[in-house]
Amino acid sequence: MNLLHTDSKSSGETLAHQRASLHSARSSALPQLLGIEEQHTLRLAGLRTRIHGLPYEVIPTCWDTFSPYRGWLPTQVDRRSYGVLLEAEGNEGGFDYFTAVEVENFDTLNSDWDRLEIPAQRYAVFPHKDHVSTLRETLHSIFSHSLPTLNLDPLRHAPGVPLVLERYEASFDLTTGWGGIQVRVPLSARTRDPGHR
Repeated sequence: MNLLHTDSKSSGETLAHQRASLHSARSSALPQLLGIEEQHTLRLAGLRTRIHGLPYEVIPTCWDTFSPYRGWLPTQVDRRSYGVLLEAEGNEGGFDYFTAVEVENFDTLNSDWDRLEIPAQRYAVFPHKDHVSTLRETLHSIFSHSLPTLNLDPLRHAPGVPLVLERYEASFDLTTGWGGIQVRVPLSARTRDPGHR
């Protein structure tokens, strides 16, 4: 008897089972919605960078430049930080990435700092539980799978509203790349809360 041989039917059933298990594992690994949240107006101060090409090749350098100043900006609200992906100003193509903290007002900021006021907005909130270097994969999963599955419609082309708002909690360590990260996606007005039918 050839112990390395299995009949085609058995082999096909095994392969189908393996594929189903893999699909199930991938589905369970998708970012899970934490909730739909109404975010108050955010006044952010930091550094805004124009990015042409792939954002995630440039973003680590943006944080390296900004991180020494966290905690030192006048009227900073708390120890959270924000990464804001925006459509480029002036329809020039590319993106703007804004590394920032929330401040109470802009009155005492000098000209070294960029300012961004994001109007009150409803967001779908997702966690990123892994190392910051894998955030790109989480964003891809959110937009490709999580949002469509939940019938959530992201807001696009709204003045002052980000494409994505990354919120880095006080527990996040920029040195190690580990800690609390939330991905917040602005939602269109016609999107209904999936918890309400």
